[in-house]
Amino acid sequence: MNFKQKLGYMFIGCLFTIAGYILASLGGMTTHAQKDEQVLDEIICRKLRIVDGMGKTAADIDPFGINFYDIFGKRSASINGRIIRGMAFYNKTGKIVASIGASEDGGYIVFSNAAGERVVNIRSYENGGGIRVNNAAEKNLVVIGVDEGGSGFIGLNNTAGKDLVAIGSVEGRPNDGLINVYNHKGEWRSIRKD
Repeated sequence: MNFKQKLGYMFIGCLFTIAGYILASLGGMTTHAQKDEQVLDEIICRKLRIVDGMGKTAADIDPFGINFYDIFGKRSASINGRIIRGMAFYNKTGKIVASIGASEDGGYIVFSNAAGERVVNIRSYENGGGIRVNNAAEKNLVVIGVDEGGSGFIGLNNTAGKDLVAIGSVEGRPNDGLINVYNHKGEWRSIRKD
């Protein structure tokens, strides 16, 4: 290839480059590889949706809270600050399996089984707190906590939620405590050292 042919091809390449710049400016496209970022002081909207690279919703924010979604489009977690004041985690079927939050008189952590039935409930109250372990029917099987008077107690129950054993601290009793054992009728006998 001689010198004139090389110059001709270079000239044609330059024409294509100039034509590309002109077409891009007419089409409103930017020709820079990097855009300037715009910082906004405030965004006002009713709902904000965040999508992944495939266009699927990954999270959304609305007046009631923030929801997060897994890759299958199912809600996996939510944060609510308006009504419930807490955070919840969901299984694949949409049931809440764990939650943490604030109530009128304290905070709580609740764990549920796959069907959404509460099996562990940890709460704080004005005078203390407690832990409840439940069966699938949400009947209390084990209760550990502080009663309204501020004394500690442990309760063991049957599958129907009826008392079997209660251990508590009672001021004024010998050793400041008692153990109650219940029969199938709910009658109790106090075991104490006088």
